[in-house]
Amino acid sequence: MASLNNRYLSIAVLIFIAAGLAVFLFSEKSLLLLLMQMDLTLVVALVVLRFLFIATNGLFLKTYSERFGIPLSIKEWLGLSVVTTMGNSVTPFSGGLMARAAYLKQRHGFSYADFTTSLAANYLVNFWVIGLTGIVALLFLGTSTPGMWLLLLFFAAATAVASILAIVPVGELRGKSPWIRNLNRVLTGWTLIRKDRRFLEKLVLYVFVNIALNGLSFYLAYVALGSNVTFMAALVVSLLTAFSILINLTPGNLGVQEAVTSLSSVLLGLGAGLGFLVALIIRAAGLLPVLVLGPLFSYILTKELAAGRPGITGTKGRVRMTDTGDRADGR
Repeated sequence: MASLNNRYLSIAVLIFIAAGLAVFLFSEKSLLLLLMQMDLTLVVALVVLRFLFIATNGLFLKTYSERFGIPLSIKEWLGLSVVTTMGNSVTPFSGGLMARAAYLKQRHGFSYADFTTSLAANYLVNFWVIGLTGIVALLFLGTSTPGMWLLLLFFAAATAVASILAIVPVGELRGKSPWIRNLNRVLTGWTLIRKDRRFLEKLVLYVFVNIALNGLSFYLAYVALGSNVTFMAALVVSLLTAFSILINLTPGNLGVQEAVTSLSSVLLGLGAGLGFLVALIIRAAGLLPVLVLGPLFSYILTKELAAGRPGITGTKGRVRMTDTGDRADGR
């Protein structure tokens, strides 16, 4: 009943936001004119950048799965990234992530506890690097930037929270219930992950690549609309927009991402209307490769599931994480 109510709430919020976006667009004829005058070359470049962004997310998945002893082929790590993005774009509450977890569980025996560990680690590393990058970018912009001190405080807080969650030791919880055992597996997995320096360095590198791709996407979107924005300002907007993933009520965060981008543009003196259009352009550029490749990879991965689970020793075995990252049967 609760999940059904959540679905109805998400649909209601989606309809309300979509209607509001449509009314806003059609009431601002000047904004529509900017959209119609965009350079096609820049649009193509944006689509390529968004695809590379999605592919880098696939490299995150590949790295995590290898750390848990599960090598993924390119059609799996790239395909799962595309399908996850497609699922998140059409379903509320990150439905694409749930589909990814189910595939890894059925195909490779990758437990939901280990999947949760990798997801939590991904968020922590991302927000930590994003916070540090935001601080550096704002310092480059200078004290004359509107809202600089407020934004500095926000990025510093995000970095501090991520750092505390990452380094504070957490003991094993007592209890015999299944959810306590799973939670203990998550905590154990994270403890092993944060001790693996080479693994963390690879994750940080991928985060920087994603930040650069995302920042360049926002910069090109602003330029395509005729703005004389600097790359650093566009980068800060993209970093702030990344936090919209924490408020996941509608499919693809429709409305939430646009609101965060608009507010970020206002804080940097770029204008709410321009920020709103940039968010729409980024969304459209990201959806194009997903809608083209998503159904194809869905078909390929469905065939992979039908082919069975190679390398799993016994139907009662489960994947667990060891200090060396090897895969073993848990008891």
